[in-house]
Amino acid sequence: METWKKILLRAAGFGAGFALTAAVIVGPFVWWSGRPPKPKPWNKTAISASFDTIDAEGEQNTLIVVYTLQNNTDADVRISDDSSLHLGALLIRSKSFSFDKSEFLSTDYPIYLPSKSRVRFKLHIKYPYAEKEDLNASADVLHDWVTKVCKYVTEEFGNLDGFVMLDELNRYEVDMPNGWVERGKEPLRVTASPGKLKPLTSGGVGHS
Repeated sequence: METWKKILLRAAGFGAGFALTAAVIVGPFVWWSGRPPKPKPWNKTAISASFDTIDAEGEQNTLIVVYTLQNNTDADVRISDDSSLHLGALLIRSKSFSFDKSEFLSTDYPIYLPSKSRVRFKLHIKYPYAEKEDLNASADVLHDWVTKVCKYVTEEFGNLDGFVMLDELNRYEVDMPNGWVERGKEPLRVTASPGKLKPLTSGGVGHS
């Protein structure tokens, strides 16, 4: 009887030791596998952007910054609303993005970028410009109007160096560069002083 007791005790000890060893080995694996997956890094080359022009719209004559987006991927990109999209302004002094929540910055939906294609893209800025564009004017007058607007934006938004669009679903970062500074340096084609226009209202990001 004594021998059987020793065998049972040894077996129990072995079982406990095996269970402890298994817990030490398996426990970290279970903990690691239960962790949420690490998000993939932002892809900054999937969609590229180039500055096109600046325009104005509506009764308030609010600003529009126009870009050309190029989809460099082999897949179409569709964004139906702003639930997974974030628009921000790049600030010069802090070298950071500012994501405004006051609807100061917006765009149109849906956004559709076919694979390997280029698409015109508008950023609506709720900030008015005092002089309305005369669509019936000559090409030189229209050129000078854009030049004046770009110069105005350069002076009024001295801390603004571009925009960013983050597509959270696809993890795409689209950096939209500042093109209005160089555009505003183009000489006027019509002899007239551009002057310095005052804004109708104030507010928003990127002010000096």
